[in-house]
Amino acid sequence: MFSSLKNIEPKKWFTRDYWYLDTPPASYATRDGWSNADVDVVPVDQRNWRAIHYLFLWLSDGANVGTMQQAGSIVAMGLSWREASAAIAIGNIIIAAAVALNGTIGSRHHIPFSIASRASLGFYFSYFAVVSRLVLGLIYFGINTFIGASCTLICLEAIWPQLKTYPNTISASQGVTSNKMIAYFVFWTIQFPLVMIHPRKMRWLFFVKSIVAIIAAFATLGWAVNTTGGSGPVFAKHSTLTGSTRSWAWVAGINVAISGKTTLAINIPDLTRYANKTSASYWQLLFIPIVYFTFSFIGIVIASAGQAIYGTLYWDPTMIIAQWTSRAGAFFVAFAFALATLGTNISTNSIAASNDFAFIAPKWLNIQRGAFITAIIGGWATCPWKIQQSAKALTTFLSGYIIVLAPIVAIMITDYWVVRKTKFHVPMLYQNDGIYKYQYGTNWRALVTLLIAVPINLPGLINAINSKVDIGNYSFFYKASWLTSTAMGASIYLLLSFIFPPTSTLVDKTVESMDEDFALADSQAWETEQDKEKRSSGGGELPGSSSYPIVDRV
Repeated sequence: MFSSLKNIEPKKWFTRDYWYLDTPPASYATRDGWSNADVDVVPVDQRNWRAIHYLFLWLSDGANVGTMQQAGSIVAMGLSWREASAAIAIGNIIIAAAVALNGTIGSRHHIPFSIASRASLGFYFSYFAVVSRLVLGLIYFGINTFIGASCTLICLEAIWPQLKTYPNTISASQGVTSNKMIAYFVFWTIQFPLVMIHPRKMRWLFFVKSIVAIIAAFATLGWAVNTTGGSGPVFAKHSTLTGSTRSWAWVAGINVAISGKTTLAINIPDLTRYANKTSASYWQLLFIPIVYFTFSFIGIVIASAGQAIYGTLYWDPTMIIAQWTSRAGAFFVAFAFALATLGTNISTNSIAASNDFAFIAPKWLNIQRGAFITAIIGGWATCPWKIQQSAKALTTFLSGYIIVLAPIVAIMITDYWVVRKTKFHVPMLYQNDGIYKYQYGTNWRALVTLLIAVPINLPGLINAINSKVDIGNYSFFYKASWLTSTAMGASIYLLLSFIFPPTSTLVDKTVESMDEDFALADSQAWETEQDKEKRSSGGGELPGSSSYPIVDRV
């Protein structure tokens, strides 16, 4: 025992060599330490996610408290439950298309979002998109952890009822009570080892959480219908709006349904890169609308029943569960919703932020080290309880940050499907002096697009944060912020690329490896020699023997 302890050298923890990650031989990076195994193309033997696993991912993400609350925010605008349901359905169909289109980049080329973004943004400008998503991911990691703590508190109070009256020793200015902080610490502790699991192994975790969350959601639905004997008062209400006001409420409702999944739309290649088939990404077109519409509707029924039973309209189902007299029922349902919230936090925030850390500092950080940093900074340094307390201005800003992310998604989709016609030179995406360097590492077309699309929505965001800032009818423009940002991002980028095509970055055929590139280059050189011989003999050009430009470097 003592001999083994002698072999432990804690001093190594403070050395550079101990933390340094060797770039694997398969890396295409042109400099040592510019990539690592988690940033590189996913090896064939690790592409083990099938379409069914992505269904579990969306079930784990969709069967949660946030989805059930979504209809409430739309009904609060003055729409009826039918109109809110229709807006949610339309919004999820639109965002499902964005997720499927952007996710195909990952499922086809098996590269993360950070690497894929270099094709449209440029080698260095891609860091802007990555850092933007990283900051948002860290903040939302803390916020979702705090939401999970609400479910955990119900579980703890079901076991120890005296926790409800636990003396609070934390100042009210902090935005959290002592018992809620205990629940937060418990949830964070349970969550920590799970976020450390590598994404390629997450599929079974999502499976378990989706099953548990589905059972809890439908059990709560059964309780609601059985207790009230019907649907409740919400279903008897009609829209209070008319004319253009009603139309704009429809637009805003659709925008709300879309906005919450913008971060997943941008980072979906981080998950689809593990797919065993390209078609796995296309299934999102079916999975997302069905999952989110179903659980949003369940949320409406539960809220309506809660109003009939308790006399107050609670759109947050945990507030209804907290009033149950059955401690066992409250525990199991709250536990299931806590797991679902955890699933959302991992898929939407933890995996995204971990991949971003690995991309930004590949010689020091991989996905697991990134997950560790995310759990610490996102879970504690962001102080999510303060954000939730102060929160109108800050949370409005965070939700409004889609005006930056939405154009980036639009640029990536337009660039890949229209400008490049789905053809990438994958090894070049890893090379700082490759074809995707553009000029100074920036694709000026993407930069100009963002400089136009983002500022146009800023007045609306300012008005949303502070309603005293009068911007007149321009506020209506912001009600469709995701739709307007995406439309402008796609159209401006497409127009600039049509007028000034990025010819130096276009390839005639997708190149997935350097070996394939060398083989095509050798074939091209061989054909050129044959051409020369044919011409020298007076025979002119060989039929079909013109050079095959893999990359137009003009």
